[in-house]
Amino acid sequence: MIYGKGLYLREVVKEDIDRAYELCVNDDVLKYDGGYTSFASKEYIKENYKYFQMKSKKNYAIVNTKGIMVGIISYRKSNYVSDVYYIGICIGRKYWRMGYGENSIKAMLRYLFKNKKAHKVELEVVEDNIAAINCYKKCGFIEEGKRRQKYYFKGIYLDTVLMGILEEEYKKKE
Repeated sequence: MIYGKGLYLREVVKEDIDRAYELCVNDDVLKYDGGYTSFASKEYIKENYKYFQMKSKKNYAIVNTKGIMVGIISYRKSNYVSDVYYIGICIGRKYWRMGYGENSIKAMLRYLFKNKKAHKVELEVVEDNIAAINCYKKCGFIEEGKRRQKYYFKGIYLDTVLMGILEEEYKKKE
């Protein structure tokens, strides 16, 4: 388990499928998901449970102090550079603006830089998800670029912003 302020992260288990679906299948959440968690249907999640168990990607339930799962955060290692990791996060709409995103990301960054010896951690976020971008900046991420019309959601192509934090930047922020 990975501990953070007011929460802990534990590996996703099969029993989390219904809760993951409940949290993440919401138009507000899906719009900003960028298509990475692919919570298209409960059946999809059940059929693709192995996705949550891939060795190259680790998925964690975000659990608050009351024992309630409020979202999922994941990391995967770069296919090209051994000490670069990518993270993704999905917080249930009901739990937005409560600090779960920031505290989960800080806990994950601490884990990746200290335990996995990461050199860099990257993420990609839908450009108009201003709250998430501000959260990532608070955690030390820096905007590195933009991908135009990268993600399609309900008839509209959306741009995404690439963000990253280096180990040296993390240490200064810590």
